Amino acid sequence: MRGITCKNKEGLKVLTEASFTAYSGEILGVAGISGSGQKELLESVAGLQPIESGEILYFSPEGTTEKISEMKAEDIKNLGITLSFVPEDRLGMGLVGSMDLTDNMMIRSYMEGRHFFADRKSPKKLDVVTPGVDTPVSRLSGGNVQKILVGREIASNPTVLMVAYPVRGLDINSSYTIYNLLNDQKKKGVAVICVGEDLDVLL
Repeated sequence: MRGITCKNKEGLKVLTEASFTAYSGEILGVAGISGSGQKELLESVAGLQPIESGEILYFSPEGTTEKISEMKAEDIKNLGITLSFVPEDRLGMGLVGSMDLTDNMMIRSYMEGRHFFADRKSPKKLDVVTPGVDTPVSRLSGGNVQKILVGREIASNPTVLMVAYPVRGLDINSSYTIYNLLNDQKKKGVAVICVGEDLDVLL
């Protein structure tokens, strides 16, 4: 992204001329105090936050450059670019609390046109501790909720994976599960953008 400027919901400018390059096969860590524009930064890349100026570019392996900040989601998808986003607000924005584990995992594949009942067994592979796959996710621990959310987003084979505070509030075992999932994506050639408050966690 180059020279991105945008405001938050209150109309305050939170990003001014923000620029960085996220490379495939690497994790780009963005550290800072919560509320300093990290949320808007990720949402800008994900296409959820309007930008006032600047551009978001995609450099393909073939050497072409696409300005995806001016494209619709369908056009980006048609280029073979998959953007996955794990937001800070896990239940308010990432998952539907009243829906069960399986249906939350299926939301993305359903929206992409794959059959709703195509793969109801895959969620069992995420090491999620739950009374059953029919349990609403709002009744699960924070660690299990985050595993479901991250697992769903990486299941789409992303080109770029954006995660906000991925281990905030999690126990050590759940944290290392998330670390391993993110590092596996890096090894697969995904460009991972990770926002966090704790520099030690990012390192």
